Amino acid sequence: MWSVNAPYVEPAAAYSRRQSPPGRVWVPKEAGENRLALAAMTDGLLAFIIAFALAVRVFHAHAGIAEFAPVFLPCLFAVSFVNHVVGTLLFRGSLAKLLFGMRVLRWKDGRRPRVLQTLARWLFGYLMIVLQILLEGASVGQACGLRTVRRRDERRNAI
Repeated sequence: MWSVNAPYVEPAAAYSRRQSPPGRVWVPKEAGENRLALAAMTDGLLAFIIAFALAVRVFHAHAGIAEFAPVFLPCLFAVSFVNHVVGTLLFRGSLAKLLFGMRVLRWKDGRRPRVLQTLARWLFGYLMIVLQILLEGASVGQACGLRTVRRRDERRNAI
């Protein structure tokens, strides 16, 4: 028998993950602004369509704007909340982000987002919509300690 001084490491485990220096965590770079903007527009369109369908089909609001708006707006906020907060907590991204191959993760350690982070990011997104013209180019992408990355870049570290 051969004597070995080093601890035994499974060959598959040895090549499974790139090792980061102690104290540093590898986090994928942020997804491009064009991809984020396209996902945001798609999420907005999906929320609008689903909220409109809910207001008309479920709550039967069709008499006029005075009846429709008080039903439609809460539906719009509820659909947006479920998509951006609940969807991000369960699936690590909204419908459009998943459709375009992106994930939301914490930018400091690359782990799943927390409830308060996703809620604050969702509310910050509405604030950003209001202030977008004044801020010119600021993005919701890294709000509240979260980052949206491409799934392909996240998997690259696992190889």
